[in-house]
Amino acid sequence: LALSTTPAASSSLLTNSQWQLRLNVGLEPGSWMPKRFPGWAESGARLALNVNVDFTGEPSSTRETLVGPKDETFVLTVCGDSGPSTFVSEQGEQQVAFAKTGGWCIQRPTNNIRNARGSLVKPEGLLRFWLDCDSGATKRDVVLRPKTRIYFTTGVWDDPQGLAAMEEEYQDTVGKLQQVVDDTRDTRSKEQDAPSLNLVEQAGDFRTLVGNAQDFDALQKRKENLERASPPKGASVSNSGVQIAPTGSLVIKGNQIPDWLPGSEYLILGTFSTKSLDE
Repeated sequence: LALSTTPAASSSLLTNSQWQLRLNVGLEPGSWMPKRFPGWAESGARLALNVNVDFTGEPSSTRETLVGPKDETFVLTVCGDSGPSTFVSEQGEQQVAFAKTGGWCIQRPTNNIRNARGSLVKPEGLLRFWLDCDSGATKRDVVLRPKTRIYFTTGVWDDPQGLAAMEEEYQDTVGKLQQVVDDTRDTRSKEQDAPSLNLVEQAGDFRTLVGNAQDFDALQKRKENLERASPPKGASVSNSGVQIAPTGSLVIKGNQIPDWLPGSEYLILGTFSTKSLDE
């Protein structure tokens, strides 16, 4: 996966915006959580938690390799006025405490990547950040141990003007595709009258069909590329025009081996979604 960090993440429109994170912790396809923690979430239980955060422009003093380089990482704060995170278990309502700060960074994909649903996409930015769950949380066999650092990854589109230009190009491409289809249909209908056409006219129609097929392939490829680069349906949108993908992934470290050594691993913890809190 080829990635580059944004030259100045603090200049992103995401900076100083507030969002609600909606964590959905539980067993996901391909997760090794039950292998590292036998019985983890095998009942099918899910742990849902909401926490409000602010993506500040303050440089972070902490570096996390998965999130991004230190000089491009900024402080993520838990909004103090939102109250504690809660969930309901068999024992009733439970409170969950997160550390006051984490960190965030935007990386810029240079190739297609797979989103939380397994589809190939190419967002403007790959938003990565972390929060520490100080208290831990337990719901049946879904267990978050105290002091667990949770890593979040999702797609972000923080250039509204660029999105508007891309949408215009997309509509233009769709229109051209439809024109190629219409032209090809007209040419094929003429082929039904081929016996009445001379050899030169038939050769001209053949060349038109070949040209239409090449145009169609090129336009179809461009349309697919634009779709991969566009925010998916259901993306969360802020008043400033920033969009975040509807679903992101949650992981935790599976061992204490540093990221730069062989054997370091991350385990899929669940998914999350977001909601803009900007008014």
